[in-house]
Amino acid sequence: MIKLSLKVKLSFLIAIFFLLKNVDAQEWTKLNDTPFWKHHSNGFGIGDKAYVLAGVGENDNPNISTDFWMYESTTDTWTQLDGFPGQARAIAIGDDWNGKYYYGFGSSGLGPDGPDGGVLTDLWEFDPATMEFTQLPSCPCQGRTHPGFVAHNDKIFMGSGSTFDGDLKDWWEYDMITQVWAQKTNIPGASRHHPFQFAIDNMVYIGGGHESTWSGYDIETGNWISINNFPEGRVAGTQFSYNGKGYALSGDDYLHRALPQAETFLEYDPATDFWTELTPHPSASRWAPSSFIIDGAVYLFGGYDNSDFNDRSLYKYQLGEPTSTETIVNDTNIDVYPNPFQDVINIDISATDIKDAQVEIFNSIGQSVYRATLTSPSVDLTSLQSGAYLIKVTDINEKTVSSINVVKM
Repeated sequence: MIKLSLKVKLSFLIAIFFLLKNVDAQEWTKLNDTPFWKHHSNGFGIGDKAYVLAGVGENDNPNISTDFWMYESTTDTWTQLDGFPGQARAIAIGDDWNGKYYYGFGSSGLGPDGPDGGVLTDLWEFDPATMEFTQLPSCPCQGRTHPGFVAHNDKIFMGSGSTFDGDLKDWWEYDMITQVWAQKTNIPGASRHHPFQFAIDNMVYIGGGHESTWSGYDIETGNWISINNFPEGRVAGTQFSYNGKGYALSGDDYLHRALPQAETFLEYDPATDFWTELTPHPSASRWAPSSFIIDGAVYLFGGYDNSDFNDRSLYKYQLGEPTSTETIVNDTNIDVYPNPFQDVINIDISATDIKDAQVEIFNSIGQSVYRATLTSPSVDLTSLQSGAYLIKVTDINEKTVSSINVVKM
């Protein structure tokens, strides 16, 4: 009898798991082409609009950009905005949090012999309410291109990335409230660049990037844990989190070879520590594409698809029911108080039959800023800024049973 080691057993189980492909009724829909083609651009959705910043395209000279575009999902149209006011760059990184977008790093040229050839450390905040960029304190770290970068819980977590001397594995935290950078414990494993990353609850996840390993960073304790890896490493795709799960979309394998189409869209569930294959996007896998989320749908565009180096296709995939069309059954037995509130609000479902209630909170421009399982009536929302919010309570069947407008003083 052949005995399998634990590592072999786990690899075998993961392989079987991937063979049992998730049956998913959702399909990808092709929309109007984008008016530009770029790789390594940065996309983000806020409310019913999305924005695309910089990237490297066929008309960019010398391979760096300050382009800034806005997409309106209701009309499927694009508008070019005033350019990014900071230094033109390529291979930068960004993420949105609480209705704003945070952006920085990258290179002022694509190589040491390019214009300046410099790797950058700056950080910027974009506010769609004013349509203005504000420069924040730069990272007191080594400049780099395509690091891991996640904005979450009023902080930014940044690490790994590439310099002209090699890859990095350091890990930094920026506090949006105090505007202070602090170095944390290095990312486990080897140095890497262009990894995947996303945040769920109090964890930040980072993995791939010419390496196969994935790790989770506990925001509260500062400790790292290992999580399930892909069957193979992955690099240069796009990623996001939605509804308590993380997603890795497209990219190449760790040797920059095209992926089989069936492996281009993966969903991570932290509750089970498993990855599930979802419906693959059309065309071949894409190197350095971009994406954004609007109303429960992910939009994919840009990048090389290994067959058409100038593909302007824009695709949409509905992850969940659109909030704009969902049916809300308001349960009058749910008690939410006080309203207005300061730091803590109570959501009392004791008089209802709701099981495994989930609470999600949206700010005034429709961005989800808080999501958690309701374990007690008291919900600490100290991290939220003053303003108007919408609280949605969802039952075990993911049916919205209550939608309440509240105000934080």
